[in-house]
Amino acid sequence: METRNWNQGMGSSRGCGLIELLMVVTVIAIVSSIAIPSLTRYRDLAQVRAVASNMKTFAQGFETYRASLGGFPPDWHLDGPYHLPPRMEDFIPGDIGAANTPLGGNYNWEGPNNYPYAGISIYQVSASSDLIDLLDDMLDDGDTSQGKFRIPGNGRPT
Repeated sequence: METRNWNQGMGSSRGCGLIELLMVVTVIAIVSSIAIPSLTRYRDLAQVRAVASNMKTFAQGFETYRASLGGFPPDWHLDGPYHLPPRMEDFIPGDIGAANTPLGGNYNWEGPNNYPYAGISIYQVSASSDLIDLLDDMLDDGDTSQGKFRIPGNGRPT
């Protein structure tokens, strides 16, 4: 009976060496450095699109409110997460008004009794100015100092 050493006949396969492991880690690092900024940009774009859609829904709801009740509601500032006037749930879905915006902060109604305009603002927005500019591009003219979407003196994108 012939005895063999346990590794005889196995060929030269010894597992993964340090060089191979370093190559795999390097490839993963390169792919990640390419993919992560793209994924971040797509996430940011989705958040801005969601806010733009919500703002358009608010605009339609407040216009319907005005047409139904003869004017816009008064300015509405309350502590807490819900910053829309009473009765607005009849005109807009309550879930978009009650939630935090995808860009941080809450939606807030700026009524014509306290401002020379009426509009929805983002109260305590935490998004970068680049994202606010992108939102302005989607809603208006790309210039936050003028137009329907702008940043007035109170500092809230409106």
